[in-house]
Amino acid sequence: MSKPQIIFADGKPAFAVIPYDEYLALTLNRERQPASEDNELVPFVLSDYIENPIRVARVEAGLTQQELAARLNVTQGYVSKIEGRKFKVTPTLLQRVQRALDMGHHAAMGRSNG
Repeated sequence: MSKPQIIFADGKPAFAVIPYDEYLALTLNRERQPASEDNELVPFVLSDYIENPIRVARVEAGLTQQELAARLNVTQGYVSKIEGRKFKVTPTLLQRVQRALDMGHHAAMGRSNG
């Protein structure tokens, strides 16, 4: 096995160049290996990784902080604050955010149906 050539981009390794025969050996071996039972797909649940329910709702809705702020008529900085770790989310605030997200969903549905 010969030494690979490393190509750098922005000071970090970006590509490894290896002889074609070695490439074929690596890729053919991978294709021939039977799929193991350990390769079972596990569903990704966003709320398992993000603690703040407001941030979870915003991310699931596909909105930026700026877009949610516009719907709530607040600043992006305020949205950032309420998504912070130390901010206590009240049920009232969560309902307000959910209404803002639903409002945008209904507006989008109206545009696609009309």
